[in-house]
Amino acid sequence: MRQRKEPASFEALKAEAFIRGESTLSVVCDRPFDEVALQLEGSIVANDLGILQVHDFGRLFQAKGMALEHNCRVYEVCNPRLAAQLIDIDPGLAHVLPCRISMHDRGGVTTVTTPMPSALMTEFSHAANVARLARTFEAGLQRVLRGLL
Repeated sequence: MRQRKEPASFEALKAEAFIRGESTLSVVCDRPFDEVALQLEGSIVANDLGILQVHDFGRLFQAKGMALEHNCRVYEVCNPRLAAQLIDIDPGLAHVLPCRISMHDRGGVTTVTTPMPSALMTEFSHAANVARLARTFEAGLQRVLRGLL
């Protein structure tokens, strides 16, 4: 008889709180959403990135008369020096900037996720230095997310 596989518990995820997917980086936390948000904002600034915009989907939808069951925000972040270099190499990559970090909560677990620039940017450009700059962007985003652990 085949045994049904149980979904991963938070304790199992916590053992691997930093998760590197095929094209995303994620951190899973058991702390309250607002606490993780403050820590994320501090980690962004500490890693030489600027916060350009924060989209709070709960507030946005509430203003339209809708409600979300969970908190959900998207941070638009950028390292201006790296972004300028990237746009100088391939101006067509402006549409993948700024980098985005999303966070949401569900069942007492807060998850922070970002697309991997090395996967995203090289999908749209084959210019020689794009991959190198994308990896530099990605290293900064990894430091930001690891700062939440």
